[in-house]
Amino acid sequence: MSQIEADALTAEVVAEYLRDNPDFFIHRRDLVDRLALPTQEQGAVSLVHVQLNRQRQRIEELEEEITTLMSLAANNDRTFHEFMDLQEQILKCDCLLDAIKAIESKAKALGLLAYVRLFNAPSKHYLTSFEHYQRFATNNLNGKSAYLGRMRKADRELLFGELNRAPELGSYVVLPLVKGKAQGLIAFSSEDGGHFQPHMDTLFLRHLALVLSHAIATLPWQMDTNERISTTSA
Repeated sequence: MSQIEADALTAEVVAEYLRDNPDFFIHRRDLVDRLALPTQEQGAVSLVHVQLNRQRQRIEELEEEITTLMSLAANNDRTFHEFMDLQEQILKCDCLLDAIKAIESKAKALGLLAYVRLFNAPSKHYLTSFEHYQRFATNNLNGKSAYLGRMRKADRELLFGELNRAPELGSYVVLPLVKGKAQGLIAFSSEDGGHFQPHMDTLFLRHLALVLSHAIATLPWQMDTNERISTTSA
């Protein structure tokens, strides 16, 4: 065995020993103070200095993570209350058109656009074909409960119509509406291309879709004026 090979073997034995005994330096503070590690930026620095720097960096990383989590929690809390309020509005509606208008109004208040598209809507504005939806679902949902991310122009036009105001570079979330059978879809868009991302939780939106699906199955499309007057008087 050459001297180089022997040195390499010795270094590996030392490294292995230190890995197996992480508390080795606890009772050898004088040795820690004498050790120095070469760096490109600062030259040779002490092991203590390196450890302090790493601890400082880790603390900064943890602080950033905590700030991010607090921001998400605050945002989720607001989102929760907004969607709970919206669901209460839908449950109080006397007709489906009012429920859809409530969704559109809430979306606008949140800086979003809402799209409710049904397979049997009396109004062309809210109508989409099952074939168009099925094509989108086959290519993008693949058994998932929601699609999140950017959408191609062809998909936007298929689902929302050619005259829609869907943002070109925005992000989208699309959920199916189902109660016994497929009813249509509900979607939201943001001008921010990173607002809706594939990893996001869709719990609030999925619950909203359930409430809307119930409304679709039970409410008339629209109430006439006499019915509204009678309901208001009662």
